[in-house]
Amino acid sequence: MQTKGNHVIADVGLNESEILADENLLVELSESIKKSNLTIISFKMHKFNDQGAFTCAWILAESHFTIHTFPERNFLSMDCYTCGDNGMPLKAIADAMQYFDVRKADIKVFERGV
Repeated sequence: MQTKGNHVIADVGLNESEILADENLLVELSESIKKSNLTIISFKMHKFNDQGAFTCAWILAESHFTIHTFPERNFLSMDCYTCGDNGMPLKAIADAMQYFDVRKADIKVFERGV
């Protein structure tokens, strides 16, 4: 099993807008992951309050993709870690960002593994 891979993290500032964890958003985020040559094994979501704060985690055959939202701060964070050369974590993050009203984003890519 290959241990080398990439880890992409994104700190995303949003314009003042509501973040809704509706069915359509979750389907679109899942499609962004799949289009990035990643394989979803399972999914878990937790809503924190009625202001729209939520955390989602997709367990991937290649590792994971997560999103954490902070609507009261107009902020969300995403990360995608993959092992191997097949997945495209930067594409997954970039595609997922299109579903939010992004003001600014700080994206970092790390090579991981030995």
